[in-house]
Amino acid sequence: MAYNLKEVVAEKPSRFTAGHRMCAGCGAPVVGRMVLRALKPEDHAVISCATGCMEVSTFIYPYTAWTDSFIHTAFECAAANASGAEAAYKALKRKGELPENGETKFIAFGGDRRNL
Repeated sequence: MAYNLKEVVAEKPSRFTAGHRMCAGCGAPVVGRMVLRALKPEDHAVISCATGCMEVSTFIYPYTAWTDSFIHTAFECAAANASGAEAAYKALKRKGELPENGETKFIAFGGDRRNL
């Protein structure tokens, strides 16, 4: 099936909302928005984000540009945190403490131009 970008942008709501404090012209918000638009509308996402521009400019307590669950983590730990959250999720599902229906996706954003 072909992926029609115009259709996706026009019809799917953004899970990475406006109001973040990223610099004008920065590509990181575009990437974050498009990654989340690739999810199905019924999916829930858990985003693990390493310290950097993307994290400090999109999650300034008590405000956030993320509509899904968000984990702020140290520079080197984004993937490990996402992996740990997924392991906990699977364990809770096996115990029957989470509903069987629905999908949760685990996404890690690690690094940006400031971390190079």
